[in-house]
Amino acid sequence: MSSKDQFDDEGPAVEVPAEQKDSFRSFVSTLAQFSGDLSSLTCPSFLLSSVSLLEYSQYWGDHPKLFASISEGETPEERLLNVTRWFISTLFGSYSSRSTTAGMEKKPYNPILGEQYFAKWTGDEHTGDTILRAEQVSHHPPIMGFHLENKKAGVILEGHCGQKSRFAMPAGIDVSQTGHAILTLPHFKEHYLITLPSLNIRGMVTGRPSVELSGTTYIISSAGNLATIEYSTRGYFSGERHSFKATLKPVEGGSAFYTAQGVWSGVSNFTDVKKNETKLFFDSDTDKSIAPELQSISEMGPLESHKLWANVTNAINSKDYATASKEKSQIEEAQRALAKTRKENGESQADALQVFELVTEDSDETGKAFIELKEELIDAVGAKALKEDDNKPHWRLRHAI
Repeated sequence: MSSKDQFDDEGPAVEVPAEQKDSFRSFVSTLAQFSGDLSSLTCPSFLLSSVSLLEYSQYWGDHPKLFASISEGETPEERLLNVTRWFISTLFGSYSSRSTTAGMEKKPYNPILGEQYFAKWTGDEHTGDTILRAEQVSHHPPIMGFHLENKKAGVILEGHCGQKSRFAMPAGIDVSQTGHAILTLPHFKEHYLITLPSLNIRGMVTGRPSVELSGTTYIISSAGNLATIEYSTRGYFSGERHSFKATLKPVEGGSAFYTAQGVWSGVSNFTDVKKNETKLFFDSDTDKSIAPELQSISEMGPLESHKLWANVTNAINSKDYATASKEKSQIEEAQRALAKTRKENGESQADALQVFELVTEDSDETGKAFIELKEELIDAVGAKALKEDDNKPHWRLRHAI
């Protein structure tokens, strides 16, 4: 058996189904010759995961106690450290958990416009509940809006995320994640702008896709502090894959007050520079993610991810890839028909949304905070810090929700 016919990454080898080998080779060949955004390509069903990309928004809430603890920091510096720790805790679920459990990364479904995902993490008297609401706010280009909130702890996260992908030699896909998140601590009247990492998916030709993070992300606070997180795909910082190094310091310069480094999919430590003390930062091996609570499919609305894709998911889990492709095509064709109708009626994509609404100017607190923090971040590190869509309007949760 050739290397292209098996998935033999860090987990056990998973053979490409015999009836799908021609489809797999054709898909890889198409990838290599395609010059546009890969999100428009149709992926073979056996390479699909059984979840919608919209469901990935749940990884923001993987560690609800860390999310709630952000507001427990006594100083702006401690609160930025808490934000950075929580952010690092979200990376394993977002970018590595599937390769760890299944031995490979698979492609999620492309969410349809207006698709919805709701989740809840029930807390105790101290932490309170954490609620997630997400909606696909744009199909062309694909963008999801998300809102995570713990009212008792006084922590709110809102933002949007999209992906632009292209084939990259040798044998991989580079994904630029557009968008950003704004974290708000109402009790302290603080805002934090969080940028998103770039992704490198390698091993497509050999049939063993896995994700690495690259480049730099930033967390800038309205209290005047900045966290710079650098990623290494070759273990430059720790000697292991998935390594990172974070430096927390004042925006206007000066010495770092905290540093952190290690493996974002494993163990990392942080150092209190003033005290010269090093302690555990985060350990994904022992601090396991908490699965959210979802309604049963019978209670879900027709646009909720689990209900919308149920037939496709059941077919994939049964390895009935022909049926999966058929069911998936029916959903996509129905969306094309709806898009045509909207265009004929002069309606925009925003008119199809039920959970989020488009903010076209700095008419709300989050929008104003983003504009101010964006300008401060550009002044501090340059325009490279933000993706091209970060000058566009943002989506917020409808007040009626």
